[in-house]
Amino acid sequence: MAIEGSDKLQVQLEQITPKMLEQVRRIFQAESAALAGHIREEHMTGGTTATKLRVRSGRLRASVRAVQSQIVGEQVKGGVSFGTVYGRVHAGPKGQETIIKPKTRKFLAIPLDAAMTKAGVSRGGPMSGTWGETFIQKTDKGKLIIFGKRVIGKGPGVGSTRGQIVPLFLLVKQVKVPSRVHPEQILAWEKPRMLKAFDGVGVKLK
Repeated sequence: MAIEGSDKLQVQLEQITPKMLEQVRRIFQAESAALAGHIREEHMTGGTTATKLRVRSGRLRASVRAVQSQIVGEQVKGGVSFGTVYGRVHAGPKGQETIIKPKTRKFLAIPLDAAMTKAGVSRGGPMSGTWGETFIQKTDKGKLIIFGKRVIGKGPGVGSTRGQIVPLFLLVKQVKVPSRVHPEQILAWEKPRMLKAFDGVGVKLK
């Protein structure tokens, strides 16, 4: 059988009978649900740390779900899925870093505080129409920054800019994103639970 998700753990069973497969499937379903909850609470709640991701839009956190367990031949498959593409960047073994480079432009635009909501979500990219009177300036340390003002989207003065000129985006050629959700930690949490559950139905794991 296999616990499937961002990583796989092969589990060998001894003396398993066809009648026990449904019990095993139910265990996988229950533990997959528990594991999804553990990942959401322990790794996707609170501020960003070495093992946690800050909740921004909430899409990634909400996408962590238990996979419907099923019997396939002599195997029972279940696990946890990450339903967003960018989730794969954040999940991986300790020390993993993913390098992200622009595909169609020369630079990546990293939003600064003035360009984000309180939750840390970008209000819009440099070309989104959210910003006006923009210009690029190099700092004394050689960094390229897009400055500008926010464009009024509703009500009186719609389409004009307001406020002071502020730094909006840092331009970089690439960024390194370290993994913060580590499969080895998640599986270490789940393993004793799985052993206990299987032992309860008379299945010994090795």
